[in-house]
Amino acid sequence: MKLNFIKTNPTENMTVFVADQIPRSKHIKVAQKIMNYNSIYAEQVGFIEKPMDENSEACARLQMMGGEFCGNATRALAATLVYKEYCEVENDGKKVIVPLEVSGADNIICCEVEPINNRSFRSTASMPLHKGIKDFSIAYNGKVYGGILVEFPGIAHLVIDSKDVDSKKMFFQAVKNHMNISEYDALGIMFYKEEESYIEPLVYVKETDSLIWERGCGSGSSAVAIALSYKYKKGVDVIINQPGGELQVITKWMDDQVVKIHLSGIVHIVAEGIVHL
Repeated sequence: MKLNFIKTNPTENMTVFVADQIPRSKHIKVAQKIMNYNSIYAEQVGFIEKPMDENSEACARLQMMGGEFCGNATRALAATLVYKEYCEVENDGKKVIVPLEVSGADNIICCEVEPINNRSFRSTASMPLHKGIKDFSIAYNGKVYGGILVEFPGIAHLVIDSKDVDSKKMFFQAVKNHMNISEYDALGIMFYKEEESYIEPLVYVKETDSLIWERGCGSGSSAVAIALSYKYKKGVDVIINQPGGELQVITKWMDDQVVKIHLSGIVHIVAEGIVHL
């Protein structure tokens, strides 16, 4: 099988997009092969599809490998479509407006893309609002750890202080066993150091059974900002540092809740061509 692909770098959350239309029943196997070290090698794979709604304002649909929502992939696809001039988008002179259908999101996601050079872009996504937020505690290795669980459609992130967590993968397994994982397409733990505004994102995708230390996590960064708003009862404008760089998240707080989330960061187009599977 030969497939056309584009590889992108949104905060080193390396994402490959497959441009060919292939049945969703093949997405998981194709993604697993592409992610392998002996292939293109990436943290995740998205598939560019036509919008499901013929009357949709969206110019394309992003279908992630496990049907999950991913903020970084959404930002990266918007940048990719501007780079490829893939579809008609609104241009206000500086920023290009790209509306997208995205798996795991009920509504259209609008992105603003600002070209930096011919293959680098600042891409901002209006993120879907979380559907739930609550305090979370778990006993692990004889100690009780407390954090904040932020639930988005299809994915949940636990934001927790990384201090004193010895084996993070074993801690993740304890959390996974404690939760009803069947409710989510993906589950992440954002090991967070508030004084440094730094996260280490560990993300599990159920359909591909993959557990990956992500270099950058968009929805996880949004979860951290939501958790901060929840903790301090106000909107925040915060830079979230992570192994692959930084993401900016802005929340708006109104009526004792977060009512808007914007995620912004740099996207680089890394490679494009044909992959043989």
